[in-house]
Amino acid sequence: MLLAFLFGARAAEVEPLVVRSTSGQFVVRGLPQGPLRSGQSTPEVAYLRLDPSLTAVSLERIRQCLYGELNIPDQWRGLVTVSTFPAQEDCPPITVTSIHYADGWGYRVEMPEILEKSRFVRCAVNVILREFANRNAFTHEAELPPWLAEGLASELEATSLTSLALEPTPPSGLVRIERGHDPLRHAREVVRSGGLLTFTQLSLPTDAELSGANHERFQACSHLFVRELLRLRGGREALRDMLERLPQHLNWQTAFLRAFEARFPRLIDLDKWYTLTTTHVSGRDNASIWPVETALARLDEILSTTVQVRAGTNDPPLSAPVRLQRILVELEPARQTPVLELKRLQLEMLQGRTTPELAVLIGDYLQAIDACLRRSRAATGHRNVPAGKSVATPEILRRLDMLDQRLEVIRTKPAPDSSVPQRIAMPAPVK
Repeated sequence: MLLAFLFGARAAEVEPLVVRSTSGQFVVRGLPQGPLRSGQSTPEVAYLRLDPSLTAVSLERIRQCLYGELNIPDQWRGLVTVSTFPAQEDCPPITVTSIHYADGWGYRVEMPEILEKSRFVRCAVNVILREFANRNAFTHEAELPPWLAEGLASELEATSLTSLALEPTPPSGLVRIERGHDPLRHAREVVRSGGLLTFTQLSLPTDAELSGANHERFQACSHLFVRELLRLRGGREALRDMLERLPQHLNWQTAFLRAFEARFPRLIDLDKWYTLTTTHVSGRDNASIWPVETALARLDEILSTTVQVRAGTNDPPLSAPVRLQRILVELEPARQTPVLELKRLQLEMLQGRTTPELAVLIGDYLQAIDACLRRSRAATGHRNVPAGKSVATPEILRRLDMLDQRLEVIRTKPAPDSSVPQRIAMPAPVK
């Protein structure tokens, strides 16, 4: 009987807890964590032991700080369920699943019970932003900019969340530690050491730029970018407006330009502002011109679109890149418009990073795409256009073919000999 009593008490100790936050938005399920042997908790430790009760309290605090940063109304709709599991490996993954219900969205988060603080804060900020952006999303989930959650999490960690502590403590409560330091100090140190990312790298990061030591550099550049956006007059309101507009657009770039149209009419204006502002803040110069090979590879990616094709009627679909001309011929106007808008934004971003010769060619591509966009938008609003009818004229298709030929000439041009002085010829004006 004594053994049964002891084993029963031990089983009761490890029984999972289910805790709901004060607002009701977060439901946390996990094993309770005992107090630290040292009897104290400080924000300097690099990891957390996620006790369900303290995790629910901390999620509420992060939500309140984020809402205050962007002036978001406290009217949540999507329930967030958090489950913790024992860590069986180094750096176990965090899984966030969005669930689309008939009346809205819900979110399921699975994370290890031992976790780095920065990963916890970034996961919380990402889920809270997604819930706000998806409040008016009905057909598809909103696409968040990759720099937004990283930058806002870094800003909160450096300001309002500096004293956040999640370790279980004795009955005396959480230990509050204030650290009065420059919020951008760490970001400046990282950028001065590793260099400043370009706006294209910040907007379309590769897997290599988001992994390992490069991830810290991406976080630092995102922090610089977001903090400067918040410092703009009306910047906080514009960021909130962008989040609300995201479900109406297939890409975040269009929503951003709509929200910041008074400050950044074009994406290239944002690119220039980012380069000048962050270079000044970080104190490090940034090489803005890309190598020709890098720019050509990026231009090829923009001018092609991956589609699903079938070799036969019963064959499985295969992914294959197709040129812009085929998209214009085969896609109906309603589907052409978002594709062309995204390609136009990407070309504008690339134009400011290339050599003069390639920049002139990109400008001609932009003129051709603008002509296509005018026809696509007009046809989309016209009720008498037959379904599947292409609006690409032979003249537009011929112009794109000629531009592709010019691109091929630039690609095959031999590199100049650095030992021979080169005379730079100014491009002729486009009529």
